Amino acid sequence: MNRQFSALLMSLLSGLAVLLAGLQTANAEVEEGTLWRDAVVTELDVDFGGTGFHARWRFHRGPGGDLQVQVEQIAPDGVLTGELLMVEGQVLLAQGFKEQGVDIEPLIQAPSLMLQLAYSMLNRSEPKGPYAVTKKQTWDKVEKNIDFHLNTGLATGTFAAPWGVKGSGWKTDTDQRRFELLFHFNTSTTGEKQESTSITFSGVLDFRQQDFPYPDSTDLNGWRMQWISLDDRESEPAAKGLTLKELRQQIKES
Repeated sequence: MNRQFSALLMSLLSGLAVLLAGLQTANAEVEEGTLWRDAVVTELDVDFGGTGFHARWRFHRGPGGDLQVQVEQIAPDGVLTGELLMVEGQVLLAQGFKEQGVDIEPLIQAPSLMLQLAYSMLNRSEPKGPYAVTKKQTWDKVEKNIDFHLNTGLATGTFAAPWGVKGSGWKTDTDQRRFELLFHFNTSTTGEKQESTSITFSGVLDFRQQDFPYPDSTDLNGWRMQWISLDDRESEPAAKGLTLKELRQQIKES
């Protein structure tokens, strides 16, 4: 009886050790050298001060240049919602947009531009990356002379100096960071009285490794697709029965 009990106890302890190891892996600390843009999932809220434009985007970065974007944009002329899927940085897919038009590339321009701007401002605020953010940090950085330029490959933007960023960042879990930022920049031209405007960012960065929402077996029925790498200006419905795996093969052969 004692032998049976001992064997059972050892079995339970072994199982507990495996479980704890799994939990430690799932909640691994952000490693030193990790960049802000290395987040697997980024939830981003953006408010363009005084314009009536507000956006909420959720980005999920996958292997090989894949990017899923869930879109919710509110503007004075209406609400835009839907989902985007960039495959290997070459083909853009869209679904769920009621009035998306034939050219779907503009749908990814604002999200990609604001995502890069948020990462850039976080890097400006804490150049050592998310690893350095343990306790809550308060930031206030100003650039008086050099304009800030953005180029995502899909959209470009320039913000005139002087510009600056202020806000805070903090750790919400071992592998998550939260932030609130106010990015302000000059909007006046040479010789005019200096005026400025601002963009407010808030969000959560999750650095945990997670499965991409769309496996290669995904049927792309219902999606519109556009070859960004071939400079297409019109999208078309995905071919009947086309899977993500088959699209990857088409990209490889293109």
